[in-house]
Amino acid sequence: MSTQGSPLPRRTFIAGALAATAAACTSDGSRRSSSASAPDTSDASETPSSALAPVPTGFVSSGPRDRRQVALTFHVSGERTLAVRLLDLLREGKVPITAFMVGSWLHDNEDLAARFLDDGHELANHTYTHLTFPSLDRSTMRSEVERCRDELVRITGSGGRFFRPSGTSNGTDDPGAAVRGVAQAAGYATVVGFDVDPSDYADPGARVVAEHTIAAVQPGSIVSLHFGHTGTIDALPQILDALSGRGLRAVGLSGLLS
Repeated sequence: MSTQGSPLPRRTFIAGALAATAAACTSDGSRRSSSASAPDTSDASETPSSALAPVPTGFVSSGPRDRRQVALTFHVSGERTLAVRLLDLLREGKVPITAFMVGSWLHDNEDLAARFLDDGHELANHTYTHLTFPSLDRSTMRSEVERCRDELVRITGSGGRFFRPSGTSNGTDDPGAAVRGVAQAAGYATVVGFDVDPSDYADPGARVVAEHTIAAVQPGSIVSLHFGHTGTIDALPQILDALSGRGLRAVGLSGLLS
């Protein structure tokens, strides 16, 4: 199922300015696939890129509680074979995600960007080298955001709509004016946290990942999960079954927040 060996076509997603200082880097970052095996995005959760609904500006860690929707967000790095396994599982379940790409990983695996987009996933910015972001000086912050944005633009034609700082342990805490300012200057009006964190990056096992996610998720939740961990892959079917059983639909961030 590898896409190596074929050039990646350029994609342009004109979505209007996210911020007056960075209009050139503003677009949806997602592409609807025409494949029958792609995730079902037939409702308002996926808005055409030419008419994107507005999303909140500043910092958000959850969406509206009056919609029976949740956003599964994944930090994308780690072993390539595990990434393909997780993508296969998401395709099988027809589940769209928002993928926060680590820029250096994307650089090394740029052919997989086509797979994310063709399967209906939304790409977003998670810095270039995944440093502990709040501890960085402003110049280094700016470089981390802009390098990842530029990699996304080079490979996909879009810098994406959302930014999430790396190395933060509490997804409900506003990362502060400095982080929001750097993100906005780079074209990201919305900095995204999360309200459900099963700490799957610590490899507690599939059972713990599933139980912690299911116990915490509610309408409007933004769930933080990670590529590169077998426990996450093994927990995902149980998580998806629980969401379905509770009448919660997984959508991309653009759908949840718009």
